[in-house]
This record gives sequence, structure tokens and C-alpha cells, in this order.
Amino acid sequence: MVANGSGVHGGAAGTRCVEAAGAILRGSAVTGRSAFAPELESWTPEVVEELVRGFVEQPDTSSDDFLTKLRKQLRGVSAEAVVLAAELLYLNMLPLAGATIGVGRKREIIAEVLSLQDRDVELPERFDAAMEGVVLGGTAFLNLRWAQFAFLIRLAGALLDMEPREREVLLFDPWAFREAARQVMPDRGGGERARAQYHLLLWLVFPETFEAITNLDHKRQIVAAFADRIGGGSADEDRDLAAVRAELQQAGGARVDFYAEPWAGLWRPAETEVTQRGWLVRGANVGGVNLVPEWLERGFCSLSYRELGEIAPGTPHEEIDRLLAGAYPDATANSNIQQRSQITAFLDRMSPGDLVVTVDPDHGVHVGTVSSDPYYDAADGRDRARRRDVAWARPTSTPHRHDFSEKTQNTLGSVRTVSEITRYVAEFAEAAGLGGQVTEDVLAVDATGEMQVRPVTEELVDKLHFPKKWLQETVELLQHKKQLILFGPPGTGKTYLARAIADHVADPAANPGAVSLVQFHPSYSYEDFVQGFRPRQKRDGTMGFDLVDGPVARMADRARRNPSQPHVLVIDEINRANLPKVFGELYFLLEYRQEEITLQYAKEDETFSLPENLFVIGTMNTVDRSVALVDAAMRRRFAFLRLAPDQPPVDGLLKSWLRKRELPDDADRLLRELNRLIGDPDQAIGPSYLMNPDVADPAVLERIWQTEILPLLEDQNYGRGIEVAEVYGLAALRSALGPAAASGADTSE
Repeated sequence: MVANGSGVHGGAAGTRCVEAAGAILRGSAVTGRSAFAPELESWTPEVVEELVRGFVEQPDTSSDDFLTKLRKQLRGVSAEAVVLAAELLYLNMLPLAGATIGVGRKREIIAEVLSLQDRDVELPERFDAAMEGVVLGGTAFLNLRWAQFAFLIRLAGALLDMEPREREVLLFDPWAFREAARQVMPDRGGGERARAQYHLLLWLVFPETFEAITNLDHKRQIVAAFADRIGGGSADEDRDLAAVRAELQQAGGARVDFYAEPWAGLWRPAETEVTQRGWLVRGANVGGVNLVPEWLERGFCSLSYRELGEIAPGTPHEEIDRLLAGAYPDATANSNIQQRSQITAFLDRMSPGDLVVTVDPDHGVHVGTVSSDPYYDAADGRDRARRRDVAWARPTSTPHRHDFSEKTQNTLGSVRTVSEITRYVAEFAEAAGLGGQVTEDVLAVDATGEMQVRPVTEELVDKLHFPKKWLQETVELLQHKKQLILFGPPGTGKTYLARAIADHVADPAANPGAVSLVQFHPSYSYEDFVQGFRPRQKRDGTMGFDLVDGPVARMADRARRNPSQPHVLVIDEINRANLPKVFGELYFLLEYRQEEITLQYAKEDETFSLPENLFVIGTMNTVDRSVALVDAAMRRRFAFLRLAPDQPPVDGLLKSWLRKRELPDDADRLLRELNRLIGDPDQAIGPSYLMNPDVADPAVLERIWQTEILPLLEDQNYGRGIEVAEVYGLAALRSALGPAAASGADTSE
């Protein structure tokens, strides 16, 4: 969708996008010279071939983010190839609005790619000014950047392989350009995961012909809604859309924006429903028999439960529970609930058009499309009687587990006979040659692509006064481990640091709701944190109870709906609660993000999981010694980072902060002497107490010491017989430091 405007979609911002794209594709692609560094001949077949060898033909299926992979894949290529990569990524991100990816983040990505070569190349101002963007690309656009980048590389190669005159003609012919782009759209495995980029590129190059719409289903829905205006339409959505727009504009006299009223209400459903799901169905060991070869040969899949006999679709849960209890009298109630959820998934939730995946231990991973409603046919035995017909794909080469990304491989580890894998099924479908059958709403929740985690910026370094290297390592640790605890004594900035890192990683200004903070305390419970019943007054005045999600369940839901966007839950004072009681079964999910469980208060067949893009940062205060009480299960699931006043990165924090403000270092020297006297790193005083702009004023420093630092030390030394004010007061410290500190003189260099 695009911003309103006249002329080009998106008004002036849209015009700048189109002009910038034209300068690259109708400029550099014709002259051969880089748009960012004209002295370089980057647009040549030889340079494109470097990117083909380094990126297209060397896919990186690790869980690293896109830029980390790209750095490895471009290692050793020429400066020309790096600059060309930056220009293609610029085209990839150029039209995306800030709600999808901010201008600052776009600049960071381009700068980081350009830094992979030794020349001093910066983004020219004319291209920088065009990066505002006007299109809401959606989750699928960000998740599949690798496929979009590879598509742009293939397209550049196709253009540069043409004769110069042929290339120039094509760049001014919208339908010839579309055909050339369509020819190179299929990616590895024959999928078309760059569809969003393809649609958007057509608009960037020919805005007068194509719409700024990335969703093919939307194009089809618009054509269907207005087909009567153009005599019924054809099988070509783009030509039909152009005809619809021309007809509507001729009738109304103004540019048509299909995402604005009154047009949007005429084609867009009031509420979008998921129309396709993905399923993993196991059949390799059914009563000791591998049924998968038979499934593939005869075109079906099945669910056993032979003791149950036929169960009609829509059978009430209570009836299925009764049948399970009779058939499996020794099974636990929870086990039967899990079995019932798999039966109802197969009978009621699975639908024709869904994608189904199964694994044959000997012959790889197989993917097909469900083609029938469920039916019961016991002619070949009750083990395979409960069936759905499946049109299994027949790729030239059957993929195996190791051919998929780490996230997608993990879904195959589920022990359930029937599991929903909608967020991962697109990659399976692509590998099997069924990429074209994956609907846009499945791509919208695809969780296999890149998650946007920003590298540490100079702005963050200036804000926190911590070394950039330490901050970058901390962000990478959080990204890898997913759960991180910052622990240390009071005043070391744990909460401030946790919130700053969370804001940097998730960027809540651009993504409202992506960061949430909760503080634990002794009365905090599972019902507060995960899910529990809350009293509610009914309309008739009586009291009732509603099942209400806690902060972790709410954050998980937000993260699940936007899998490319990091979400961070900050838990302040995490060690003040009874952690096993508060986390409950989440202990399991913290370690096994791919698994699903049933929460204590959820409906029996409802499952819950923690998305990969939900991070947790906790803070712990060591002064109460409770860090030692954290159990081994918690320690195994979280990474722990100590913040100690006498160790990096905290030991130089106050001095750096004072120097930046051109304040004397008296406060830093006093704090160091104080902590030397305390002699216990867990009882030490952190620098944040003294990070006050007026700390150089003796009266302000005295007030901080008397009202904040000494009371804390009084509490720590209660019952020890120490005169805290005499031992740790400012007078005693200044006396120990000598005349310079006593006078408050600046001893900094």
C-alpha cells in the first residue's frame, strides 16, 4: 500500500523513489558505471558474476542475520562487486516506508555493505534524499531479503548480457521489462520467494503502468471487484489493473489509490482470514510400518488411531474424549487431550489447499497439497483408514533435512503425529517446487527469513558511554542466546542499559509495542506473568472471572504476528520473585523455542510457543545476595553479564561521562576510593548515583552522598558496628585522597 498523493503514488516521496531507481537502472545499467562511485565500472557481466558465485550459488542456511551472512559471502570479491551489491540492496529497500524499515536503518545497511571494500564510497546525497519510502512492504518483504537480493542480481545479469541497444529498448518498454524480470524470478528450488520485490520493482521502473502493490492476491481481488468496468478482465492481473485504473481515473478525474477510500472498501475484505496452513504429518513408523512410500504412490496421507474407528468431522470434543478414554484406558488425561488435538487438527482444521510435509527416513522430505476433505476407508486396514488425498510434489531431486535452514529443520523434530508448521512451510514448498502455491498470507507469517537486528551505532555508544565492542558483543549474545541477565550492585545502570539495548534492538518508536517492561517482586506469580483469571464485574453487577494474558503471553503474540521484527521483554529485578513458580512451563520453552505446549489455564487443545524473535533481558541486584539462589535450570537458559564498578565496561563509565560534560573528575576519584574501602564487589556502589549534571556543585554532591549513598551503606552494614558516616563520608574520603580531592580541584588530564 502507498501514501496518498497525486501523480506518482506517494506524491513527492514516491517521485523521488522513482527517479532514484531510474538513475540506477536507466543510468548505470546502460553506462556500466556505478551510481554511487562513478569512477568504478560496477555494472558489467564480470562483476555480476562475482555476486552470482559469492551469493546466489553459495546460499548460507545458518541462523545468522542477513548482513552477517553477506559479509561472509562477499569476502574476497572486488570493490566493484561490493558497490554493486550496495546499489542492488538500495533498490531493494528504496521504496519501503518507515513503518517497514526506517531511513536510519537503510543508511546503516548501505554503509555497512560499502565498508566491505577499501575505497571511500558514501551514499550520494541525491540517493540519500530519496529513501523516505512510500510502500508498506509487510513481513514477507523483510523476511525474504536473501531471495529478493538474489533476484536483483539475476536481473542485473540478464540486463547486462543483452546487447546495449536491446537493453536500452527494454528499459523503456514496461511489458518487455516485466517479461525479463519474470524470467529470472524463480530462485533455488524453482520457488518464487522474490515475488514482492518483483511487483515493487515493476512500479519503481514504470509507475505509470504498474501499481505499487506487493501482494499478488490484492491485485487479483482488485481486478475481481472492478472486472465489470473493463468487460470482465483477462488472466493478466497487471494489464487488467492498468485498465481498471485508467477507467476509474477517466470517470473520476483523479489518481486512484486502491488502498484509500472509496476504492479500498469496494475490494478489500473487512477482515483477512488465514486461507492456507502448513502441516507436518508423520507416517514413517505406524505400528512399526513406514507408510510414507504408500502415501506417495497412492496420493494420500493418513492418521491412525486404529482402536477408535471412524470419527466424523465436527465430532464434539467431549465425544472424542470419551472414545479415547475407552480405547486407551491406561493413558493419562493430558495424553488424551494431546491425542484429541491431533485428531481434530486432521479432521477439522486441515483443509483442501493446505500444504502437508512428511519425512521418509530413507528418501528425504516430501511436500504436497491437500486435495480432499477427510474420509474413512478401512479397505487397506485401520492403520491407514483415516485419510485425506494429497497431490504430492515430484521434484527432480528430493530434498533432505540438511537442505533446509536451521529453523526449518527444527520443525521436523516435533514428536506429534500432526503439527501445524504454517510459519515454516514456505521453505519446504519452495524446495519441492511448490513455491507458486504458497499464498500471501502464509508468506506474511513466514518465520524463516532474516530478523532485523541493528548493529550498534555511535549514537548508542554516546548515550551509554560503554565501549562499542562491548555493546556489539552484548547485542550479539542476546541475539544468539535469546535470554540475557545483567547483574551487579546498585548504581551500575542495569535497568537503564537493559532498556537502552531493548530500544536499540526493537526500535519501539517505529514499532509500537515491540518493547515491554515488567518488574518482579515477591508476590509476583505465574498468573501475573503468563496467564491467569482476573475478576470482572458483569453487567448485572455480579462478579465473574476472565482468563487474561500476562505480559509474556501478550509479547509472544505480538512477536508471532511480526516474525521479522525483534521484540524485547525487560524484566527488572528478576531475582526478587520465585522464578520456578513464575515461569512454570516456560522454562521448557526458553530452551526449546520451536516446541509448543499447553499452558496451565488454556483450553485443552490450545498450544503456546515462544517465537524466535522474542528476547528477554533481566536485571539482578547482587546486594541482597539472591543471585546465588538462582537455580541451575535458570542459569542454563540465560546468559549472565556482570556489571561491576571495578571492571570494564563500568569502571570507566563515570570518568567518561564527566569528561564529555567537561566536569572535574572529583566524583570519580571519590567513588573509586569508596569502593576500595568497601572491598566487596557485590556491595560496591555504582556510578549512576553520581551521573548528575550538577555533581560538581559541592552542595549537590553532599546531598547525593547523604540521602542516597550513605543510607544504602547503612543498610548493608547494619549490625556490624561500623560508623558509616565516619568511615564512608565525604570528609573521610577526601582526607584519604589528599589535598586535591579535599579542595575539589580538577585532577583530570
